[in-house]
Amino acid sequence: HLQGPKGEAVVSTQSTGKLFVDHDGDGSGELDVEEMKTLIEGLKIVATNDDLNIMYSILDVDGGGTIDCDELICTIDGFMREVYTGSEVKESFDQLCSSVVENSQGDSQGDDVITAKDLSHAMNLAGVYMTEEDVLALLNEIDESGDGIIDFNEFRNTILGF
Repeated sequence: HLQGPKGEAVVSTQSTGKLFVDHDGDGSGELDVEEMKTLIEGLKIVATNDDLNIMYSILDVDGGGTIDCDELICTIDGFMREVYTGSEVKESFDQLCSSVVENSQGDSQGDDVITAKDLSHAMNLAGVYMTEEDVLALLNEIDESGDGIIDFNEFRNTILGF
């Protein structure tokens, strides 16, 4: 099940397009059930076959039996906008920054930015274990300015899919 602001892996609208292309195994421009299952597993979302069927029917907005990239982006974008308000995004960001400071495993400077170390720590707390290379790739995807850290605006843009 997709969850709200307290836990799961979140996908930005920008990365959703790449995610779609990466999982469109036959290059048809549409995801079938098996490709969708692979995508969900790749996001580390644990789902039963019933869960997958429900997700698939929600994502297949036009009822065509497959999911195109626009359907995936629109559905995820809509979900994220329903789940997160601006204040909840700020609260999540602040909690992430303060939780790693309290554990002295991350943002030791307390400067309201997320570093690779912070991101790795947060993912570990969520039960998602990533290699250093994967953490850096995720950070680079979110880090719009290219300065090697995630500030609040970059975090917000990713969460809300701007």
